Amino acid sequence: MPEADSDIEFGVTLWNVGDGDHVNVEAFERIADATEAVGFDYLWAGEHPVLPADIPDTYPFSPDGSAPLDSSMRTYDVFETLSYIAGRTDDLRLGTNVCVVPYRHPVITAKSVLTLNELLDGAFDFGVAVGWLTTEFEVLDVPFEERGARLDEFFELFERICAEGELAFDGEFHSFQETGFHPVPDDGEMPPVYIGGKSGASIRRIAEYGDGWTSFWETPEDVREMHERMGRAWDDFDREGEPKAAVSRPVHVGTDTDRDTDRPLIGSAEEVIEDIEAYADAGTTHLHITTYDISVEAQLEQIRRFGDEVIPAF
Repeated sequence: MPEADSDIEFGVTLWNVGDGDHVNVEAFERIADATEAVGFDYLWAGEHPVLPADIPDTYPFSPDGSAPLDSSMRTYDVFETLSYIAGRTDDLRLGTNVCVVPYRHPVITAKSVLTLNELLDGAFDFGVAVGWLTTEFEVLDVPFEERGARLDEFFELFERICAEGELAFDGEFHSFQETGFHPVPDDGEMPPVYIGGKSGASIRRIAEYGDGWTSFWETPEDVREMHERMGRAWDDFDREGEPKAAVSRPVHVGTDTDRDTDRPLIGSAEEVIEDIEAYADAGTTHLHITTYDISVEAQLEQIRRFGDEVIPAF
């Protein structure tokens, strides 16, 4: 198999919210072990602290706004889950994709991130977003309309925490006396930050605080457009280098499927590799896979196929 001419990292999305055999401790162990064994670079997980009974049709990743969520599902805390996996893995980067920062008190969030980053010897990626589920904000007693400003305040605080280690803070939403946050990164920099969203505010946050963008279901054309927007904001903030782009999409490696092979990342290994090249050419630096069938065995089969037949080409 010829080697592809692109520089891209590969990861797996861990389902820590849901029902079925794929959301439990044994499943987490098996998925993490397989992900590391076949040569993926990282494993990321998302977050819903709780799931209210009332879930409005405002989910941003489905055509009709309906969300694949209900209050009977298991919801594993993302930081606790990743900490558990950290004890089983040696080579994987772990990360949140995404942590809804406005849900949490910023001091607790900062300590969770710093602790996990230390446990992983710096191999932690911090994916964040403002959140969309209004009723979850209500349960957590956080005003939905303040979520953007709260995320900005968190970044202002967290940037200082990583650089200073000890500080007092006086913000719009939170203030506190001189406080220590050790251990902080030795280089004084935040862990890699990936920010979700396509709004002007999201683009500005990526350029002001982040290392790049994270999203779901995007096409190469979507990534190219977003990369151009990020690039302009990057210049506005006099940032060096280029922004990263992380995309999560379901894959099916193999011809044993009835799904439309004209859609990205479905088909033979050669076809999937061509699709990945298109993503890389558009500016995608990280591709983390999910599967259409999310049962444990189906996920493991696709993880192994991807690792055996796709990753070696890059």
